[in-house]
Amino acid sequence: MMSRTLSVAEHRTLLRDTLSTALATNSVSLPVSMMYMPGTHRAALYADSTVVRGKTGQGKSVWARALADPKLRAIAAREYRMPRLERTETVTAFGEGPDSSQPSAGELRALTGWGVQPTALWSAVILTTFGVPELAALPTWTERVDWLVRNPWATDRCLAELEMAARSADTTRLVVFDALDRLHPDRGVAEHLASGILNAALALSRGATRLRAKIFIRPDMLEGALIGVPRAERAFLTSGNRSADLSWGRADYLGGTGRTELYGLLFHLLGNHDSSEAAAFRAAWPTWKQDESGRFLAPDELSDDATRQEEVFSTLVGRYMGTNARQGYTYSYLACHLQDALGTVTPRPFLTALAAALASTDRDHPGHDRPLHHNGLRHGVSCGARAAELHQAQPWVRLALEPLAGQQLPIWTEDILDLWQHAALSDRLQELTHRSAADPGRARIGPRDPASYPLLLEELVGAGVLSRRTSGQVDMPDVYRIPYGLGRRGGVRRTRPAA
Repeated sequence: MMSRTLSVAEHRTLLRDTLSTALATNSVSLPVSMMYMPGTHRAALYADSTVVRGKTGQGKSVWARALADPKLRAIAAREYRMPRLERTETVTAFGEGPDSSQPSAGELRALTGWGVQPTALWSAVILTTFGVPELAALPTWTERVDWLVRNPWATDRCLAELEMAARSADTTRLVVFDALDRLHPDRGVAEHLASGILNAALALSRGATRLRAKIFIRPDMLEGALIGVPRAERAFLTSGNRSADLSWGRADYLGGTGRTELYGLLFHLLGNHDSSEAAAFRAAWPTWKQDESGRFLAPDELSDDATRQEEVFSTLVGRYMGTNARQGYTYSYLACHLQDALGTVTPRPFLTALAAALASTDRDHPGHDRPLHHNGLRHGVSCGARAAELHQAQPWVRLALEPLAGQQLPIWTEDILDLWQHAALSDRLQELTHRSAADPGRARIGPRDPASYPLLLEELVGAGVLSRRTSGQVDMPDVYRIPYGLGRRGGVRRTRPAA
């Protein structure tokens, strides 16, 4: 099967170069070769999937960018076998990157402060983004919203004209919303604005067949935004054929969660690196194929077959986390210790942990007979990448967890509330919101109710940061426990940083 076996040094070079390139890439700079399409994400690209739920790090911005990029959209259409996607034209109404064609966070705050209703605001944004001449000719968002309010009949007329044009061109016009956690630093205002997006999207779903909206949103934010949607319409928006979830795992018949998508991503990246080592890695599996874009597509056994994936991963690190099965299996170790309290694992911490494992192996086991040492994996899960990823998206979580440093888990709820009270957490959270409000370009929404510590705790439980035991005590998964220095008998030890 192997035309040339990579040496340990070559494997390490391939891992090092591939992981460093992947971790230096974000959704805006994602090249075609690194575009990976897990089967669990296919439903998110259906034209009628209006609401796409995804937690921090699960790929919302990657897919928002892919849909907006004609080349990436065409690749997704071919690989997922979705011909309608090939006949889709996409525009972005709100997203991660700066774009003069969409309102900035500062403009949204000003319009909200002037009492503009969110549905009217986003209807104006959608129609302007679609290129309605009367609105596109106006210089400011204030004037566009005002024009639409003064001409309430114009919305239906414009939508009818857009629908007719799309039918004539045999295309679907799709408007994308992403990065909704940047709408406003105040949680209530952000969710109020998001409810307007949901209502505007409903108007497209109900009134047209060739005009669609796709909203990438965190589940917790969706829960708050739905309050502003008519009760009768909430089920319509969140039904199975109108919504989808981004996930990097599949539930099996035993109730467990497989992680073939994460390892499929790793092997895809290794096979698509531009190097002789990557070519040799592909040569081990002659069934790699190259598509029209130049991407190499891994054989099914590397993408979907956990047994074959484990065999390949074992050639990199060995099968066991020690000398035998009693010490655990390397293939399941990373996902087990990188998951949050809800079982969520995301790609960047997974790849970061592997990069940290490689660095640990280079430093502590340079003569090891495999590219990775199993103790390197232990070091990898303690690198804190998931905590850093969450904090970038939700800075308030860091403030809430810092007062718990040094505690032993599980811990009683009353002890957590006392620690927060002693640290004046509520004041610190409100100060964070004020600082964020002063910098519209970097705004992130805070907790729903920073003054209520019991509700704050429940929000952390809902985010998978904390979990409740049947005893009533509160626990924390290793992926957060280790970076914050909390202890737990039987838990993974915190690794000392290298000198």
